[in-house]
Amino acid sequence: MELDKIYQLMDKFEQSSLTSFEYRDQDFEIQMGKKGHGKTTVTPQPAPLPNQPVIDPTPVTPTPVSTVSTPVVAEAEPAPVATSVASNPTSVVTPDPEPAPIDPKECVTAPVVGIYYPAHSSEEAPYVKLGDHVSVGQQVGLIQAMQMMRPVVAKQAGTVKAFLVKNGEEVNFGQPLIQLIPDTPDDI
Repeated sequence: MELDKIYQLMDKFEQSSLTSFEYRDQDFEIQMGKKGHGKTTVTPQPAPLPNQPVIDPTPVTPTPVSTVSTPVVAEAEPAPVATSVASNPTSVVTPDPEPAPIDPKECVTAPVVGIYYPAHSSEEAPYVKLGDHVSVGQQVGLIQAMQMMRPVVAKQAGTVKAFLVKNGEEVNFGQPLIQLIPDTPDDI
């Protein structure tokens, strides 16, 4: 049924004294009713289902589902072994061995989570440099945490062997910051 004919039917129903009206066709069905004060309500009915299943000739294509991927960290490839053929054809030059794992007992660690600074400001000299001797309780850096500067102090005496974090780097609680060569094994 065309839309114009539906509107005409609604107008005639509105002007009539009928309280409900139904119209059925082979392809179309409509119900109208008045609820109080002569207002018309139209309830379109769904078309009846056919007796035969409808076969759609277009194939169904699956929709892609987004998946959460975890980042893949590339592993370092082993360095190639260089060979030397100078005086002894069987001698092999090997690369430097991997650095030994860092023992946390030999390190000054971060007391809080924050941003590490080796000096009070960029214009000032760092609290300690490579090769400096550090005593127990000596300040060796700062960590900015929650807009406050917290001192990093050594809990053992020793000589600064290596800096394990850079200026302005984020650090976690307990993360090694400075590796020390302890004065005595008892200090560990």
